[in-house]
Amino acid sequence: MEPFSISLSHMTDKGSRYKRLIIILVASFVATSAAIYLLFYKENSPSLWILFGWTVYFLLYIYFGFVGYNTKMFINADEFALEYQFGFFSKVPNKIIWETVTKVKLGFTYIAFYKKTGKRKVMEIGWLPYTKLKEIKNKVNAICCEKGIVVEVAEYHREQEFEDPK
Repeated sequence: MEPFSISLSHMTDKGSRYKRLIIILVASFVATSAAIYLLFYKENSPSLWILFGWTVYFLLYIYFGFVGYNTKMFINADEFALEYQFGFFSKVPNKIIWETVTKVKLGFTYIAFYKKTGKRKVMEIGWLPYTKLKEIKNKVNAICCEKGIVVEVAEYHREQEFEDPK
């Protein structure tokens, strides 16, 4: 079995994640500024406290921007385990040991690993581009076939929207 490693850190589409970041930072800025203004309204210069709110906002913006650009997102697999790390604040990679897996279901936007204990671990990959999605699913399928793990592929069944006129 040949191990594989797919790095997702160099992806070009990081737009939606940073739009959410900007929205959160703007909301925190407005909330901080309003709270500081209300708390120190009776002081002589509340505009000084709004400047403090801007400073907090700016520092949070720099911190989250730095954390966002330095995230390491990857999927690694070898003969013992599949290891993956997604997310903004996730520092510890998730691991799935092949010996504990009884069945794998390849869905459209996820890969579900069914374990011997009866639990299910789902790896959500719907946010990835289609080419990466296909590559990951093909490699996981190949590993499962080598290891003798049952692979179930989800099928799309289109329901009939209208009744057939007779």
